[in-house]
Amino acid sequence: EEYYYNTVYQLEAEAEDSRNKIVQLFRDFIARSPYYFQIRFFDQNGYEVICVSSDGKENQLPVKKNKTSFQTIRSVSDERVHISEITPSPLRQGFVVYFAKPFVNIWGESAGEVVIDLDYDKVINLVNEIRIGEQGYAFLVDQLGRTIAHPQFRPYEYNLSKYYDPRLREFVINMMTGETGWREYYYLGERAAAYAPVPAMGWSLAVSIPIEEFKKEAQAIRARVIQIVVATLLLAGLVVTILSFNLLRPVRRLVAATERIAKGDLSHEIPVTSGDELGALTRSFNSMVRDLKKTQSELVRSEKLISLGRLSAGVAHEIRNPLNAMKGAIVYLRRRKSHDTLIQEYTQLILEEINRLNEFVTEFLYFARQSPPNLAPTDINELIRNTLNLFEEKLREKGILVVKNLDVAMPLLSIDAHQMEQVLVNLLLNAIDAMPDGGNLVLSASIRSDGKGAVSPDTALITLEDDGTGIPSEHLQNIFDPFFSTKETGIGLGLPISLGIVESHEGKLRVLSKEGKGIKAIIELPVSENHAAKEVRVEKKDPDS
Repeated sequence: EEYYYNTVYQLEAEAEDSRNKIVQLFRDFIARSPYYFQIRFFDQNGYEVICVSSDGKENQLPVKKNKTSFQTIRSVSDERVHISEITPSPLRQGFVVYFAKPFVNIWGESAGEVVIDLDYDKVINLVNEIRIGEQGYAFLVDQLGRTIAHPQFRPYEYNLSKYYDPRLREFVINMMTGETGWREYYYLGERAAAYAPVPAMGWSLAVSIPIEEFKKEAQAIRARVIQIVVATLLLAGLVVTILSFNLLRPVRRLVAATERIAKGDLSHEIPVTSGDELGALTRSFNSMVRDLKKTQSELVRSEKLISLGRLSAGVAHEIRNPLNAMKGAIVYLRRRKSHDTLIQEYTQLILEEINRLNEFVTEFLYFARQSPPNLAPTDINELIRNTLNLFEEKLREKGILVVKNLDVAMPLLSIDAHQMEQVLVNLLLNAIDAMPDGGNLVLSASIRSDGKGAVSPDTALITLEDDGTGIPSEHLQNIFDPFFSTKETGIGLGLPISLGIVESHEGKLRVLSKEGKGIKAIIELPVSENHAAKEVRVEKKDPDS
C-alpha cells in the first residue's frame, strides 16, 4: 500500500511538472503573438485541462466544456491542423477563428487536442490599416469567394452571388484559385486591384484603388520622375562642367607652358595638383623642361667656351710675344746696370709683373687648348696623398686639419693623372682660401654601385668638404663661368678648367654650398670594367685616415 501511494504521488508530481511546462510554453506563444486570445488543451474526454489567456487568466482544475460545432465536424483521429469558420465570440465581443491540432502520445494514442483562439478583429483591423492613396483599401476573401475582411462589410456578408460586375466575379475567382496578378473591375466606379494568395490560410489578399486616383498617382510619379530627371541632368551638367574645368585647366597650363618654351622661356614649371595621369604628365613635362634648361645652359656655356677659347688663343699669342721681348730687354738691362740699385729695384718689380702676366697667359692658353686626357690606370688614393703633400706646409700654417677617408678597395681608375691632379689642386686652393682662420678638410674616395642612386653602373666618388665661408646662393650657379670669381685676387679659371677636365673623363663635377657652412665638391668618375674586375688592390687601411 505504501508503494502504491508513493507511485501515485510520483505520477501526480510528474503530471504537475508537465502541466507547468505546457503552461509556460503557452505563455511564450501568447507573448510572441498579439493575435492569439487564448490557448487551451482538451483531454480525450473533452475536459479543458489547461487554458492560458492573453489577459493572464488560467484555469486551475479540469473543466468540462460543451463541444462546439467546430469540434463536432472534424475527425479526432486526423492529425492535421483544423481551421474553423470566422465565429462571433460573446466572450471577446468580436470575431474569433479556432485553430485545433490533435495531440498524440508516445504510444500513438490520442491524448487530447490543442486549440488556439485567434482574435480575428485584430486581423480585420490589420487589413483595414492598409490604405493606398485617398480611397484605396485592402480586403480578404476565402476559398469560397466570401469577403472575410473588408472595411465596408462584416465577415461572410459579401460573396459571389452579389458580384454583379462580371469582371469583379472573374477577379474574385482568380483570387480563389490562388493566383497572383492585377485586374480592373467596376465597383462604385472603375477600380484597379493587385492580388496575391495567403498560402497558410488558403485566403487571398487584394489591394484596390480607383482608376482616377491611380492616374493621379501615376501623374504625380511621372512629375516626380521628370523632376528627378531634370535635377539629375542639371547635376550631371554641373559635374561635367566642373570635371571639364578641372581636366582642361591642367591641359591649358601645358599648352601655355609649351608656348612659353617655344618662345625660349624655360624658367617656369607647372605645379602638380593631382596624382592621376594628368599629374604624371605634368611631372614628366616639368622634368623635360628642367632637362631642356640644363641642356640649354650647357650649350650656351659650350658656345661661350668655344668662342672664348678661340679668342683666348689669339689674345694669349699676341700678349706672350711682347712679354718675352720685354723680359729679354729687362734681363739685358739688369746685367748692364747691375751696380745701379734703383734700376735693379724697378726692373725686379717689372720682372715679377711680367712673370705674373706670363702665368696668367699660360693658364689662359691651357683653358683655350685643353688637350684630351692621356688615360692610364691610376691609383686615385695615391694621387690624393701626393697632392696633399704639396700643400702640407701651407695647411699646417693655416691651422687646417685634414681627414682622409680613402676606401682601401678602390680599383685603379683609367684617368690622366696630371690633369686630375690639377683638378684636385684647384679644389684644394679654393678650400684653403675659404678657411683663413683654419678648420677641417675632409677628403674621401669610394665606390658607389648601382642601386644607390649612381648615374652609371659603377661610379667612383671623390669628395672634398670644408667648413669654410661657403658660396652665396646667388653666385653658386655662376661658379663654372670663365673669369667669374668671388676672390679679390682670383682670375676665375680654376673651376672652369677643372670642369672641362672632369667632363673630358666622361665624369661630373658638382659643387654644393651654403653660405657660412662650407663647400662640398663631388667628382664622379666612371670605373673601367677591366680595372674594377682585375686590378682591385688589397692593402691595409691608410694610417693617416
